[in-house]
Amino acid sequence: MKKRIIRFAKENDISQIAKMILQWSNWQRERVTAIKSAINDKNQEVLVAEMDGKTVEVLHQIFFQDILLGDWSCHVLFLLVDEKHRGKAVGSQLLGKAIADAKKKGALEMHVDTIYKEAVEFYRKQGFKDDGVMLELALED
Repeated sequence: MKKRIIRFAKENDISQIAKMILQWSNWQRERVTAIKSAINDKNQEVLVAEMDGKTVEVLHQIFFQDILLGDWSCHVLFLLVDEKHRGKAVGSQLLGKAIADAKKKGALEMHVDTIYKEAVEFYRKQGFKDDGVMLELALED
């Protein structure tokens, strides 16, 4: 088995992260600026897992002051696994790192939303509980 390295994303990871996002979404958008901003923002965390110098997983989470709780919370915006590595139970280690980082930063809760049934089961196996409904309103035409 190849050794996976989990670490914070760097600017030289941006093109590989953008390619992974395109595997999941065919939205043709410029993402370089947004990825770079997230990597450099102290209230965001972009983690990558690499094998043989290639990014095979990426997780993006954001930290925010939750005024209802009166402290920090975080939200996992996405956890993507390269299509060649899906279904091999590799995402749990990256999520574990994100959870550890959130605890270290003092977050009281971690949230995630998904539209994929397989992802729902994955997160439930990691200890996430159903809590409400996530709704979306598109703000562009």
